[in-house]
Amino acid sequence: MIQLANSWLLGLALFVPVVWWAYRRRRGRAMVQFSDVSVLVQAGAARRARWRATLPLLRTLTVLLLVLSVARPQKADEQTRVQTEGIAIQLVVDRSGSMREPFGERNGRRISRLEVVKDVVREFVEGNKTGLAGRRDDLIGLIVFARYPDTECPLTRDHQHVIRALGEVQPPATRDEDGTAIGDALLLAVERIRNIERRFQKSDDYKVKSRVIVLLTDGEQNAGKYEPEKAAQAAAALGVKVYTIGAMADYVEQQSLFGQTMRIPVQINDEPLKKVAELTGGRYFRARDEQALAQVYAEIDKLERSAIDETRYYLMTELSYNWLTWGTLQLPPPLLLAMVLLALEVVLAQTRLRTIP
Repeated sequence: MIQLANSWLLGLALFVPVVWWAYRRRRGRAMVQFSDVSVLVQAGAARRARWRATLPLLRTLTVLLLVLSVARPQKADEQTRVQTEGIAIQLVVDRSGSMREPFGERNGRRISRLEVVKDVVREFVEGNKTGLAGRRDDLIGLIVFARYPDTECPLTRDHQHVIRALGEVQPPATRDEDGTAIGDALLLAVERIRNIERRFQKSDDYKVKSRVIVLLTDGEQNAGKYEPEKAAQAAAALGVKVYTIGAMADYVEQQSLFGQTMRIPVQINDEPLKKVAELTGGRYFRARDEQALAQVYAEIDKLERSAIDETRYYLMTELSYNWLTWGTLQLPPPLLLAMVLLALEVVLAQTRLRTIP
């Protein structure tokens, strides 16, 4: 968009007729005195005399360009600055051997708890057609744990990296690797979030609005060095909320000697998970099946949303003395053109088109 900062100064162009009048008046005066001009009439006008008409034209163009320059033509380029206040979300997922147990059914096929978790978490990150918008502007990382916690993906805005890492998660291959080290995994998540704060301290375009850990497990702690409550205290000291999810039914399925599937009720102690959520200002959720788990992540999605501040402004370029790019053309500034035309008029008036006073 091109605009004039001092458009009212275009009124100076009204003085152009005065310039023409002064020129015509000067032209009417005798330049050279002769006693008899018949010889000059018979000689006719020289070619260069005909070109003298260009001098007032050059002066007129010079004046118009100078008027345009003082009117300050400007090119306004709209710029957009987006400042995002995202959320650092550290996903912590249990991959212990018990995650192989059935947790749902699709097309007549039983699917494991870990498969369900992968699908639900992927929709939480990417969004779906049933209401989840996805976490486009958030930092997301993935930690998995059994007997030991592992960082599968550091906190990043490259969510495809997170999804790929999640898809490769498998339960432990050996008994030595199996277990449920909730406290160790939670403490590792706290450390990862603490480190990410340093990365974005000086960033103008991205700020970490809040820090959240979403921890999912299907059992109680039976491995690891640190208790969940101790890790929760470390999270609370840094202002990190922890949402805990107990993905477990009220029973386990076993095959009888006759091949029948039996559901055996189990007692589940979810007090440690409730305590972790309470200490950090988060919430505890219980998911007994796939549908309930999807609802849990949808609820967390509503509780934690990022903020985007979009600022629009105009970058102004003064065209009086700056070249203008018009498509593939480079147009010279009017002030430069005025100086060139003025210089050309002076040179011609003193050389080829000079008149004798």
